[in-house]
Amino acid sequence: MKAFVPKVISALFVAMSLISCLPDREYLYTDTGMCTRIGFDRLQTDAGAIYNITENDSGANIPDSVKRVMISCDVTSEVPGKTNEYNIRLIDFRSALCKEPVIASFTPVDTLGTDGIRVAQAWVSGGYLNSFLYVTMKRNSDTAHSINVLFDDIKSNSDTLYLTMRHNAYGESPENPEQDLNYLVLAGVYASFPLNGVMPVGGSSPIVHLEWDWYIEDGASITREKATQSGNLKVE
Repeated sequence: MKAFVPKVISALFVAMSLISCLPDREYLYTDTGMCTRIGFDRLQTDAGAIYNITENDSGANIPDSVKRVMISCDVTSEVPGKTNEYNIRLIDFRSALCKEPVIASFTPVDTLGTDGIRVAQAWVSGGYLNSFLYVTMKRNSDTAHSINVLFDDIKSNSDTLYLTMRHNAYGESPENPEQDLNYLVLAGVYASFPLNGVMPVGGSSPIVHLEWDWYIEDGASITREKATQSGNLKVE
């Protein structure tokens, strides 16, 4: 059984920077979470609060093309005369992939790829299935991978939504027998999928049953063989 020890290129950032701990930096509280970009330097949290970025310590601006973003921030003040609206100091952020779920009965499933994908974290908030994922890729590659979540519209019902995370590595995976495992690394990415279009009629709060295939681990290494993993999430 061939295996490799993957190096990790991770998009995950430290939840709260030590910058926030400096005594001369005043704030009401700190926050880390997924948000929707609703305008220039303007975000809405999945809990419904409006955040205005009035200070930016992240070293970059959130791109205009980004819809969903994972942020770490200091909430510095309430906006006078506004309800549930605050000014924030942006400490760090990571853009999230944001795509509609793919409907199984309308899509040739093979086009989505069968390469391994690891769901390191998953949660439902703001009407989205949010996740932090790991995929394999070739070191220093500029090949664009494809990540989707497949909605089983036949099996799903008012109690349970059946979703499967899918990944097409376009050959940059252990499943490719011609791929030298020593040149593969792990890359981390945030992804956010809106659930409004697949929710059952009637306003129920179903369970999300999420499945994914990841490579069998051999100590600190992973092999060319995959196994299906799964977890259940509650839609609030």
